[in-house]
Amino acid sequence: GEMLAVVGSSGSGKTTLLNLLVRFHEPEAGLILIAGVDIREIPRGSLREHFALVSQDIFLFNDTVAANIAYGAAGRTSNEIRHAADAAYATGFIESFPAGFETQIGDKGIRLSGGQRQRLAIARAVLRKAPILLLDEATSALDSESERYVQSAIEALTGTATTIVIAHRLSTVRRADRILVMA
Repeated sequence: GEMLAVVGSSGSGKTTLLNLLVRFHEPEAGLILIAGVDIREIPRGSLREHFALVSQDIFLFNDTVAANIAYGAAGRTSNEIRHAADAAYATGFIESFPAGFETQIGDKGIRLSGGQRQRLAIARAVLRKAPILLLDEATSALDSESERYVQSAIEALTGTATTIVIAHRLSTVRRADRILVMA
């Protein structure tokens, strides 16, 4: 339930740290332990079930809003999808579309703003109910209004998941329990 902010200059290894956690890269030395268990002892698929990743570059499919939120969380009900959208402060803009949750968003979410795409990604992460949330520069390309919505969505998750957030903006890290500075 704690939030850890990871800050540092470009090239200091912030994103590499997240990539190591989810085993996109294997450590060359040392150990990464989660609850005292070396992550190399956990099958990759099982390990990744414990993480939800929201990055700066969101991948969305040429499908409906609901299908994009539910991606990676098979069998979720429309009520669960709506709850995730509520938690991500996305329901308001979704319901402004004529087809609501059934709106086709276009290839890579082209019909959405950057803030809307980020909030769908956060809704997807909420729906996964993963115990560890990884946010890699999730607000860097947003205007201040969109950032406020995304920050509110992140704050709503704090306490329910361990959150590791990479950020450059002070507004993103000010509510962190701890800040890790990488050099």
